[in-house]
Amino acid sequence: MEKEIIVASELKLRPCDHHYSLSAKMCVHPCLITQIDPEDEMKKIYDGILGADVVIMASPIYWGSHSQLMQLIIERLNSLENSNFTHKKVIIKNKIGGLMILGHEDGYQHVAGGLMNFLTEMGLIFPPQAYAAWVGESDENTEKDRERLEKDELIGDMFIDLVQNCVNFAKRILVCPRCGERFDYEHLSKKKNYTTAG
Repeated sequence: MEKEIIVASELKLRPCDHHYSLSAKMCVHPCLITQIDPEDEMKKIYDGILGADVVIMASPIYWGSHSQLMQLIIERLNSLENSNFTHKKVIIKNKIGGLMILGHEDGYQHVAGGLMNFLTEMGLIFPPQAYAAWVGESDENTEKDRERLEKDELIGDMFIDLVQNCVNFAKRILVCPRCGERFDYEHLSKKKNYTTAG
């Protein structure tokens, strides 16, 4: 199993120019911003999502919601999601999603729900127990967070279990148990009659 970690805070990402509000046909993939601005690095995120079988996104909790950076990414991902309806071209398919949520506030269920709602609309499939969360210590001593996270075996196990759960779900959902072939829209459309074994 290969993995790639993309740290969005290290990328130069332009905010969405909201081409969709001008015309739905302008909100396309690849995103117009990425085509126009050679310094925009959103392409790394697009390529990472499109090339993966499992996509696990992470966000801190800020005032009961996901981060501003995550919101920017969501808005820029609209070019992928919009293709499903405006252009009748499904770009995101057969990908398993998971979430990691960290912060010094409760509300991780709200953050998970909002992100899962958008990502499901985009086309990701979520297994049971699709997120892991850590809400910090009550003393709000954020300077100690990294050390506490590294020492916290429970949260470490939760994150490992999340990844394993998503990978195992991908193997069950994406591969036919009878023939071993990958399930996808193209594969299924070539077969007039198909059945799956549970």
